[in-house]
Parts: sequence; C-alpha cells; structure tokens
Amino acid sequence: MTDDHDWDQIDASLIRMRRLLEIPRGATDDVDLSAVFVVDTIARRAKDGMSTRIADIAHHLSVKPSTASRLVRSTEAAGYIQRSISPDDPRSVVLHLTSTGEGLNTSARDFRTDILRKATIKWDANTIATFAGLLDEFSRAASASTADC
Repeated sequence: MTDDHDWDQIDASLIRMRRLLEIPRGATDDVDLSAVFVVDTIARRAKDGMSTRIADIAHHLSVKPSTASRLVRSTEAAGYIQRSISPDDPRSVVLHLTSTGEGLNTSARDFRTDILRKATIKWDANTIATFAGLLDEFSRAASASTADC
C-alpha cells in the first residue's frame, strides 16, 4: 500500500520539474509561456498530419474556448502563428506556424530535451524507454482525471 510519504515525494518531484516549462534561453522577453504551448500544440498536430483549430487548442491545453481564442490571438499578434481558411470547411480557420513560430518551437523543444538528456545521462536505453512509457501513461491518466476538475 502506498503511504502519504510516497505521494508527497511524487508531488515534490513534479514541482521540481517546473524548469521544463520555462521559456528557452535566448528567447526574447516578449515570449509568453502560453505562446510556447500553442506553438507546441500546432507543431505536434501537424507532425501527426492533423490541422489545428482553436477548439483543438482549447482541448489540448484543457482551457475554455474563450481562453483558447485569447491565447491564439496573442500568439498570432506575436507573429508565431497565422490563420487560414480551412480547406475542409470555408467557415472555419486553421492555424499554422510561421517561420518565427517554427523557430520558437525548435528552441523550446531543444531546451526541454537538453534538460531531459542531462538528467538521464547515466540511464541506459531500456531505462529511458521504460521511463518514457510510464511517464506517458501517467500524464494521460492524470490529464483524464483532472478533466472534471
């Protein structure tokens, strides 16, 4: 049976990992963390061959559609994304990264990956693969369990 110490240790570990959610070094001062999240969402969906609408941003970031609209507006105003008419539905818009947005996404991903590589430098490939699978499973379960909060 898991005791309170274990849960406290997990909680403290997650708080320590906040560094992974910082703005990458070298980014301009006007980069907002929410822009990094919006850009990441669009890039990941594009990598999987999916287009991105504001509703997808809301769903992926677990925010209300009105909040997603505001985040998209500010990210667009900063020059990281642009809108275009959806080829599937002319009443809808899809979001795309600009070259500046692609640069932000690359630097943010490289920043996070560098931290992860340094933190796991003594781990073998099997340990990293096991950790990746368990962390993915945990994050999906945690995300699902907080959807009602």
